[in-house]
Amino acid sequence: MRKVNVAGAAGFIGFHACLKLLERGEEVLGIDNLNDYYDPRLKGDRLKLLHGTKNFRFHKLDIADRPVMADYFARERPARVIHIAARAGVRYSLQNPHAYVDSNMAGFVNTLEGCRHNGVEHLVYASSSSVYGANQKFPFSVEDNVDHRAASMARPRRPTS
Repeated sequence: MRKVNVAGAAGFIGFHACLKLLERGEEVLGIDNLNDYYDPRLKGDRLKLLHGTKNFRFHKLDIADRPVMADYFARERPARVIHIAARAGVRYSLQNPHAYVDSNMAGFVNTLEGCRHNGVEHLVYASSSSVYGANQKFPFSVEDNVDHRAASMARPRRPTS
């Protein structure tokens, strides 16, 4: 049985990913920092359901903490990683951008490095539709341009003569 690491295990998608993996008989290692952006009680309730299952272990840790992540990957050596941990909320990112850089960028790099240095055979990464910016075409596609801003955020254009 291979270990599957699920980063963001207490979130809505992470919780359901853990359930599916456990149903398949996988050994699941859940990690989450349990921040309070969403109700911590809800996250705790999800984890209680997972703790009652065979083959699940939870580690409360922050993916932005480089030494902790390096130690975790070296110790646990997961074969597969599902990375869906991220700081949520676009509006709040404008108020506290460093929290987003730490979690969503540094945390992802720490995960990539953990995979690279510890023989992880497969990584699944999911993001939100926010990466598509102000794109008006639906459904979104990975080929869509994302180099534009919402009209409300765009600078006024100078008239051309």
